[in-house]
Amino acid sequence: MKILHTSDWHLGQQLFEYDRSEEQQDFLRQLCHWVAAEQPDALIVSGDVFHYCSPSAAAQRLYTDALVEFHETCPAMQIIITAGNHDSSSKLEINRNLWKYAGVTVVGSIRRDEAGQVDLERHIVEVKNGCGELKGYVIALPHVYPQNFPALDEEVLREERQSHFIQTLLNRVKERNQRNLPVVLMAHLALTGSDITGQDDGRGGMEYTDIRLMGEGYDYLALGHIHFPQTLSGGRARYCGSRFRSASTRVTGIPSVW
Repeated sequence: MKILHTSDWHLGQQLFEYDRSEEQQDFLRQLCHWVAAEQPDALIVSGDVFHYCSPSAAAQRLYTDALVEFHETCPAMQIIITAGNHDSSSKLEINRNLWKYAGVTVVGSIRRDEAGQVDLERHIVEVKNGCGELKGYVIALPHVYPQNFPALDEEVLREERQSHFIQTLLNRVKERNQRNLPVVLMAHLALTGSDITGQDDGRGGMEYTDIRLMGEGYDYLALGHIHFPQTLSGGRARYCGSRFRSASTRVTGIPSVW
């Protein structure tokens, strides 16, 4: 399974009175060139699509035009987007159903179904190629504060809900992954031990998550939130930074060299 891992676009951001829309448009144009060159199975965006929870019309236009261009450039590619702490999860999901027609999956929040049960299936994305062949799985986890994860089991302590939720998703994928295809877990959070060089943590400070709480059963952890590109945990966990990286994951589930 071949992926392009991106995050932290922060569309609409202004530095004091300096408008960054031109350079952001250049970034999206460059990313489209990489889509054309790499022809990946999936493009994943691990949170913070926008800088403000109420993005301007211009920022939203950048976003929508880019997604359409990505889809037209590589129609077989799936695009998977999760909300970050800067995004409004509800606004990001407004056009969720419409985006499906362009191969885009948007996961802004954790939801419950009509029966009141947590809808776990919305976080599991089967990645297929243009011929419909299953290439792997992506578990799309939006930004959720550790204390806000829902209880899947009443006996699980509140402080253990985050790890229990993630491992439950990984276990569900393992049950159906009979061919041992690659599994990518995407999340928007700060791992303990991350290099936060140049990071602006002015929005509520920085909470850290031990990588052991991310569970077992994934081959690659596609992270967002930290803007400094870096690899952790022996190469399995990666912050692409506020840029993007490409990776090809073999059928064995071992990520190749960047």
